[in-house]
Amino acid sequence: MDELRDDQDFRHLVEPRHVDAVLQLLGTHEPPLDAVAEGRARLLAEAAATTTVERPAPTRKRRRGRLVGAGLSLAMAAAVAVIAPGLLSDNTLSVVPRPSASSYPRVEPTARQILLAAAVAMEKARASGDYWRTATVHQWMLTDPTRSYVLEGRRSLETWLAKRPDLQYWRIRQDLGVKPATPQDEAAWRAAGAPTSWRYPKNMKTENLFSVPSEPLEAAAGERTAELLHGKWKGSAGDMAGDSMTWKEVRAIPSEPDKLRSYLEERIGRLEPAGSGMDVKEARAYILLRDCVGIISGLPASPEVRASAYRILASLPGIRAEGERTDPLGRRGQTLSYQEEIEPGLFTRVQLVVDPGTGLLLAEVRTNTTKLANGRRAELRLSTSFQAIGWTDERPELPARRE
Repeated sequence: MDELRDDQDFRHLVEPRHVDAVLQLLGTHEPPLDAVAEGRARLLAEAAATTTVERPAPTRKRRRGRLVGAGLSLAMAAAVAVIAPGLLSDNTLSVVPRPSASSYPRVEPTARQILLAAAVAMEKARASGDYWRTATVHQWMLTDPTRSYVLEGRRSLETWLAKRPDLQYWRIRQDLGVKPATPQDEAAWRAAGAPTSWRYPKNMKTENLFSVPSEPLEAAAGERTAELLHGKWKGSAGDMAGDSMTWKEVRAIPSEPDKLRSYLEERIGRLEPAGSGMDVKEARAYILLRDCVGIISGLPASPEVRASAYRILASLPGIRAEGERTDPLGRRGQTLSYQEEIEPGLFTRVQLVVDPGTGLLLAEVRTNTTKLANGRRAELRLSTSFQAIGWTDERPELPARRE
């Protein structure tokens, strides 16, 4: 699976101290080949017309450092040329003004480029600590019981998995309240009397877009609560695709992209996706995608395993880049999207917001549409925003209320 190793080949072509800078440039402003050629010609013309600074000839012929390998593309060469001063000869230093970013048409990075850049960054993540911590904000939308308007609720959740046997496992959660989702929904909510709680009938039709709440929803935020995890949690390193994993099992996950893919496909082969109503091949490809996202977003695997999960994602079809966007918490990142079939013939749009500079998954957002009682089409979004994923030696800040 050579396609999974392109970024490694690239790193051999560039001096180590320039890798991050080139990746950053390629991730945001990769000029097309015609723009590179035009820019190079313009720089040479400007250099000829610009005053130069003469320096005494060196007593020994200076050997130029080779930065760009033979296999490096012209786009990468242009990115490197922006990093270093342009040397026109052994004794002349160009003072050509740096071209502005507006000189080049903006070309958004592809999904593959974003995922491979994130893989390289992920390899630098911290590899161990006392706790594996994930901190998330879950944001969800559903209609009110009468389907007259859309509500939006939020909940924060922290999970602290202790690698050391003398430390406790904790889960800390807080309901952050419920409110109308949009100004249009707020107007309909006010027309309905501005209720502050909502109770749902068990047989409410939802089109599988959301589950019916078993308890009444409350507009006010709840109290922050800590839960001591024990029983099956003791010694657990989380789960993958619903299967609980021990620390030993997580450490045994292969880190090479091709071996990781074989490992995941062997696990997927034990499942029976035929009953889902989906094509078996498509179902298995979807499960592979979801397993990789699960490794990146929550499993305390090594940085190399998580980086390989990104490389597998980069090799899968159907993932599209949508440019730089903000996630539900207002953070900017590169957005990738794909379609997910939640039941035969019913699809949802899934977006992954990634920070290629750190390799962190910022958010996962699912979007569906539904029809309200008055015929209005409305969006229903379900999102998980990741505030923290990784190792720490810190201890959880436990609230007074505990279970």
